[in-house]
Amino acid sequence: MRHARQFAAFAFAFLACAGASAAVVATNTSYGVIDGTLDTRTLTVAEHGWITDLNILVEFSKCDDPPIGPNGSACRGPGDPFEEEIAFTLTGPDGRSVDLVLPYETYTGATRGAGRVSVNFDDEAPDAVGPRIASGTFRPEGSLGLFDRTDMFGSWTLSLQDFSPGDPLEFFSASLDISFTTGPAPVPEPATLAMLGLGLLGMRAARRR
Repeated sequence: MRHARQFAAFAFAFLACAGASAAVVATNTSYGVIDGTLDTRTLTVAEHGWITDLNILVEFSKCDDPPIGPNGSACRGPGDPFEEEIAFTLTGPDGRSVDLVLPYETYTGATRGAGRVSVNFDDEAPDAVGPRIASGTFRPEGSLGLFDRTDMFGSWTLSLQDFSPGDPLEFFSASLDISFTTGPAPVPEPATLAMLGLGLLGMRAARRR
């Protein structure tokens, strides 16, 4: 019984340590016009920690010429922008990448632009991103869960591409919202369950002794 109590105390301490969490936000507010080209923005995280959840908020516009400018909100051009000709990708410090918006697949609208919008990409959102550009919280094309259990420290790169001149893509800001744990790297879920199962067997054997 003494061994069982010791194991239970150890298991509780392990789970408490693994569950200790916090959050960090990294931002970039460098305005830019991206028209028929590729541009990037860097978001720097200066702390170490194992990611448990990651979302990214991107503020942008896709309007008919002319650009609305860094302080604008509504589209100024009289025509309809081609919303489908843009792509967003987030690349982590270790080089792995997740597509947020895919060209000619995510957005398919071709009517009057929505103006300046804020899109929060979140794997847990009820709705997928698209088919029209609009503010809100949406699931990205790829899974941001790819970054789970990796170290958040370093430079994150948001790639923004507009594939055809005219109807410029404008970038206003981006924010990474990261939940993370400190200490030992988190154990993947199947391994965690296996450890708990072994612990229960150990407690049962100790009780028999």
